[in-house]
Amino acid sequence: MDALDPAPTDSRIDSDPAAGAAAPKSVRRLACCRLSHATHSTDELGAVTPDEPLEVARRIAQHDRVTESVVLSTCNRVEVYLSTRTPADRDAALRVACDALADPDGLRTETGIDVVEHLFRVACGLDSTVIGEDHVLGQVRRTFETALEAGLTGGVVTRTADAAVSVGRACRDETDINEGHVSYGSATCDRLEACGCTPNRLVVVGAGEMATSVVRAASHRWDSRVDVVNRSSAPKLPTDDGRYWPLEFLESALTDADAVVTATGASEPVLTDETADAVAEDTLVVDLANPPDVADAVRESPGTVVTLDEIQRQIEVVVADRREAVPTVEDAIADAIASFVDRERENRAEDTLRALHRTAAAIRENELEQARARLENGDDPEVILEEFASALTGSLLGTPTERLRTAARDGDDAIIEATHRLFDLDAVLEESS
Repeated sequence: MDALDPAPTDSRIDSDPAAGAAAPKSVRRLACCRLSHATHSTDELGAVTPDEPLEVARRIAQHDRVTESVVLSTCNRVEVYLSTRTPADRDAALRVACDALADPDGLRTETGIDVVEHLFRVACGLDSTVIGEDHVLGQVRRTFETALEAGLTGGVVTRTADAAVSVGRACRDETDINEGHVSYGSATCDRLEACGCTPNRLVVVGAGEMATSVVRAASHRWDSRVDVVNRSSAPKLPTDDGRYWPLEFLESALTDADAVVTATGASEPVLTDETADAVAEDTLVVDLANPPDVADAVRESPGTVVTLDEIQRQIEVVVADRREAVPTVEDAIADAIASFVDRERENRAEDTLRALHRTAAAIRENELEQARARLENGDDPEVILEEFASALTGSLLGTPTERLRTAARDGDDAIIEATHRLFDLDAVLEESS
């Protein structure tokens, strides 16, 4: 949809999915605009990703119809979550958010209950490139906590995020949505362990995204030395006590390695017959490159070479198991949405009750002040007490009485029936009949 088009207004958006009833006003004030990996490449997302998401959220929050603003930015998405003063303000707020993101093509929007559902799916890992991934849950939690600390949230957006984190945690604890390892780094480490290899010294050839994934997974899992071989230095890789080797010293780097992982972008194999001589026969080699880093002759020689296809099949098995958990997670999300909507309705009732009690307290204090003044003047306490009770009752019931009479004249039976239920008047009328 066009970035400035109003969000869809079909009946599902502002309805409780469980009962089809109108969602509470607080939920209907929610809006979201977003870009994700589903419609945009990594480069396209990178071009839109703000350098300072919190500052963008502050600019959006300056609009007089916006009450809360959060910008969630990860490698897979750029999303703005908003609440507005009234549901009618959502379109104007979405235009402000679009402008703050430089009005990119393909920006999607949601409002009302759809915002709740989307954030719940994000937190549960159903909207990620890798289904069920864990990192996004922490990213959601930290982003919304930071916005709360900055004073940009604190209402329905915060309550939505809290509920999303809660259902995200529950789904990971109670289902298989995040079982197994699906990153190339973790899957490679799994394969090494399955082959009986827990390396004291791991050599990673390459410094791109896949090689980085391996280095991080190995550093997290083992107390191993990780050396990196690359054409240029790779100071950002977390190799701890490992070292960097220039590619021309590959043979030296491979000597005494317990395991080797190759993941370069080279067009020709880097592990050739000559360089492979430095690798011991019992050293496990994992080739994650495409085209392969390991020459065909080396693959056919004694020793074990694990290919990219084998690692991908290993990941696909895990992903298939996770997909089987999706229906269960979606059911949990539906239940969580229904519970969230119920709580928002209760919050609305609490707001009404607080206002009602404040009004009643003000009336009581006013009547008490008058009664005290009369007592100081020496008036009969019994008369004062009776007149205080009568005045208090009259003040409390005056406005409701007028509204009920107006409703009766207008034929508005709904208000009359609601009054019967609210004050349980049917029993009183039965006793008096």
